[in-house]
Amino acid sequence: MDVSPARKNRALRLAAPLVSAIALAAGPGCSTYIGTTVKSYLKHVRSDPDPNIRYVAYLKLGERDKYDNGQDLDDAVQTLVKKLDEGREPVAIRAVIIRSLGELGDRRARNAIARIATNPNAEPMLKVEAYRALGKVGTAEDAMTLARIMHTDPLEDCRVAAIEGIGALKVEDPRIYHVLFEGMEHEDPAIRLESYRALKKITGKDYGSDPKAWKQAYESKSGKEGPPSPEARAGARPTASTTATATTTGTAAAPAVDSPPALQR
Repeated sequence: MDVSPARKNRALRLAAPLVSAIALAAGPGCSTYIGTTVKSYLKHVRSDPDPNIRYVAYLKLGERDKYDNGQDLDDAVQTLVKKLDEGREPVAIRAVIIRSLGELGDRRARNAIARIATNPNAEPMLKVEAYRALGKVGTAEDAMTLARIMHTDPLEDCRVAAIEGIGALKVEDPRIYHVLFEGMEHEDPAIRLESYRALKKITGKDYGSDPKAWKQAYESKSGKEGPPSPEARAGARPTASTTATATTTGTAAAPAVDSPPALQR
């Protein structure tokens, strides 16, 4: 039986909290206690046979306040990346591994996460987490990758997650601004809202939900007011400096050509 896109999107949104509930619900006679230190969490993810326990341990490894020293962080990142690359854990666990790597914000996880983000055959749950995590560990180039995904991924949840990643990267690139301006005019309200949020994160400004206001602010900051009207050109008078330059050299003074600066925070 075919499943409608709306039902697919709803199932995606419900998947993570449902899995969390299952993971936290231990079977009769079982204990979910996994300790309180990074070392205890690592012990469980490496050797515990219960996937529910491993799920909780992977989740705990994404809490930055658990790390007292750099060695623990190194061990955690290396273990999480290795487990993700191996691909042996269930999908829900791999999704939480990606989430934890994103929360740790360590650039060493970038390549492993990018491989999933750019894999068209990856499970939707993994792609959603990868797009968000890439915003926390990625590079400026990854913002354009996420912009492409924002337009091409067939699932709404994936497109929204890609925009979240763009906002988290905070890349001040004219191409990114224009992609988000277009997003604010999208027919899907979720895309419009997330594009608006991303622009606020990148610029540190809030020009409201009207894309025209954002475009005007961008053009004002970048000096791109557009070409003057024919009436303005006809009524314009040369300045003294321009006249002097033209008289001396026999040529008109050329305007300076600079790449437009990004919106100032």
